[in-house]
Amino acid sequence: MSYRLRQIFYLLFFALVAEVRGDAIDFFNLPKLVGEKSYELKLKEMEIQRKQVDMDTRNLRYLPSLNFEYAPFFEKLPSEGFDRKGWSRSLNLNWSFQEQGNVVLTNLIMELEYERLLLEYRALFQKELFDQAFQYAETLKLLAFFDYDFSNEEDAEKQYQTIQKLYKQGIESYMVAQNSKVDFLFYKYNAIKSKLDQQKSQSVFRRKFLLKNVSLRPIPAREFKALPLEETLKEYEKNLSEINFDIVLSINQVKILEVQKQVRFNELWVPDFFVNLYENSTKQTIYGISGSWTQPNYVYDYSRGDYSLYANNPDPFSSAGANFGVRIPLFNRFLSKNEFDKSKIEIKLAKSQSQFLRENTGLYLFELIQQHNNLVELNDISLESKRTAEENFQIMEKSYKTGSASIVELQTVDRRIRDVMRNQIQNHYELIQLRLQIGLLLGDTMKFLRE
Repeated sequence: MSYRLRQIFYLLFFALVAEVRGDAIDFFNLPKLVGEKSYELKLKEMEIQRKQVDMDTRNLRYLPSLNFEYAPFFEKLPSEGFDRKGWSRSLNLNWSFQEQGNVVLTNLIMELEYERLLLEYRALFQKELFDQAFQYAETLKLLAFFDYDFSNEEDAEKQYQTIQKLYKQGIESYMVAQNSKVDFLFYKYNAIKSKLDQQKSQSVFRRKFLLKNVSLRPIPAREFKALPLEETLKEYEKNLSEINFDIVLSINQVKILEVQKQVRFNELWVPDFFVNLYENSTKQTIYGISGSWTQPNYVYDYSRGDYSLYANNPDPFSSAGANFGVRIPLFNRFLSKNEFDKSKIEIKLAKSQSQFLRENTGLYLFELIQQHNNLVELNDISLESKRTAEENFQIMEKSYKTGSASIVELQTVDRRIRDVMRNQIQNHYELIQLRLQIGLLLGDTMKFLRE
């Protein structure tokens, strides 16, 4: 069976098996699969949900501090000759204006942190999509390699058997026979290793999505053209701060640090004006009055309306009031100044890192486009080599049929075709993976494969 017929057979077989199993995966359905199956995305979703609870209750933090206390008590007073029991309650309302001012800023920090979580989710989605799309392409490449290596092994075995017969007939030398055996073992080793590599690659893909059996449909063939370097850089480089997730997250971090610096400034320079309203109430019972028979101690029992020994004596007490003033920390200001100075340094550092990241990402984009264009050129050369090798094989096949070429020469040219086609497949999937990488850098992993 020729290589082309064998390749068509394998593609049809894999497609048929995939349809029977019902678990075939399409390359352009990966975004949906990642959204449904990614464990890391589910963890990030729960983190966002937890933050959403804080967001829903953030306005409650504007309310003043209101405390209600209810406490029963019991007290023995042997020296006084009686015991006390009862209960007390208090209601306290406190409003600190410095804390209320900081609530505005900390709520703003909370909103920025929530925005950051959403950005992290989108960035994680693109990273997960890139990893799986890259692995998808890698698996297809290794499956194709296995097909080539398996074909090479079959042909090398046939060549080895043919030369062994020629050697026994005295037509070929012992050295030629040994070299043929070495070639056969070499291709057999490559075939087994290629099979192992594609099994490992499929295993990585399956374990990521917890799939026991999976079939990957071929990526639709298309012609990749070079990206205009200057135009592409001009189109995307000025928007890197909006589309590259690493840069966007670094800008978000700068915003958070600037608000935190304002909180430190308030703690350092803004005095704390406070108002406190309170109401206290206590009710107690005195019982077990001591004394002698000649000089007993009597107390008035309000429940009966007369004096009695060992009587209950309720004694209520209540008070209400308010206080307000200014609270200025003294020694703590040194700690607040230290935190304020550190926050300014942290902002400078974050801005410097963000700027470096932007310049570095622009340079990386430039390098990836260069690599892509060089790979496009290399792929064009490999396609031309493939056409030339096929022509050479047809010529050699005619020569073999007319007896002017040996079977060894024909099989050598046949393997050379597969080597050229192997290089072409390598270049093709590297182009796909490189376009995925450029898309990830620009915030949309599949961008340059959809266009």
